[in-house]
Amino acid sequence: MRIAVIGGGIAGLATAAGIARAGAAVEVFERSSRGAAPGAGISLFPNSRAAMRTLGLLDGYDRLPHGPAPGTRTVMRRPNGKVALAFPAWARPKVRMFHRNDLREFLLDSCRGVPIHWDTAVALDDDGDTVRPAVLTTADGRQSAWDLVVAADGVRSATRGFLSLDPGLRYAGYTAWRGVTCGRVDTGGMAGEDWGSRQRFGTVPLADGRVYWFAVASEQAGRTAAAKGLGSEKEAAELEFASWYPAARALIAATDEAEVLRHDLYHLAAPLKTFHRGRVALAGDAAHAMTPDLGQGAGCGLEDAAALTALLRSAPVGDVDVVGLLRRYSRLRVPKAARLLRASRLMGRVAQRRRPRWDRFRPA
Repeated sequence: MRIAVIGGGIAGLATAAGIARAGAAVEVFERSSRGAAPGAGISLFPNSRAAMRTLGLLDGYDRLPHGPAPGTRTVMRRPNGKVALAFPAWARPKVRMFHRNDLREFLLDSCRGVPIHWDTAVALDDDGDTVRPAVLTTADGRQSAWDLVVAADGVRSATRGFLSLDPGLRYAGYTAWRGVTCGRVDTGGMAGEDWGSRQRFGTVPLADGRVYWFAVASEQAGRTAAAKGLGSEKEAAELEFASWYPAARALIAATDEAEVLRHDLYHLAAPLKTFHRGRVALAGDAAHAMTPDLGQGAGCGLEDAAALTALLRSAPVGDVDVVGLLRRYSRLRVPKAARLLRASRLMGRVAQRRRPRWDRFRPA
């Protein structure tokens, strides 16, 4: 059985690693280069570990160094640094915190033996049916036929549009800056997400002592540093959080200018009712682009990969009903993904509410 995966991100690589272990011949097509910047930090919850088990990757995953260090307190602070809420040990989520590049390298190593075509954009030309294979075409016009295609091509998935499944994207109303400090930074033994008035700041200690941080602010889409007349996104983040507590400002200051990323946050305008058409399945953000407010975007993508792997593993050898398999995949994954998408958006609305008594902490 020949399977193509479109996209070499977290969901795409996990899918390739899992289904290769299930015995399928799989290839990955990724439009960016092998050395493209993979982003900043990532947090994975226990459902991700369960997915790794199904994918056959649990031993390696459990050996990956991760934060937070034992004894780290999970807190929510106000913009002045005062702890508003401290979570007892029993109530803390069992989250593992990684630099995204470390997780990506682990998944790439898990794909050893799987052909990965870097700098290769592909487009779906035919989604296939019970008889016809699905067809992909590269930018230079080469075509290839596949028994099954998994499209993990991101938030703005072209495949989702080709399948006529795209409800469109909606701007969440806020943007996020992300970065990882250059070196070790003492966070005072604390981690967590702090809420202000239409602003948030997150502190995520990594295994090597560096700190992944994120900063969220409500503003119009497209208000980049350049649009504001500023020299860099680091400068924009520093200005936005200039009146916050010193430790938050110190994390931004301790990050290389080129390593501060900014993204306007979008989500699907409505949950998809199916994750497949013909012989093509959607996975990851292509299937359920959501805001990061519950930290479940990557975990949900890993669960997609695990579901596809489990279904392929249980299919009859040599006689796989691909269309029937993908119907089962949609039935398994659509309801939970829809709940997470809605819950993430609701959490974002609550977190980004204006809190007039805290507006005095915002810079003029």
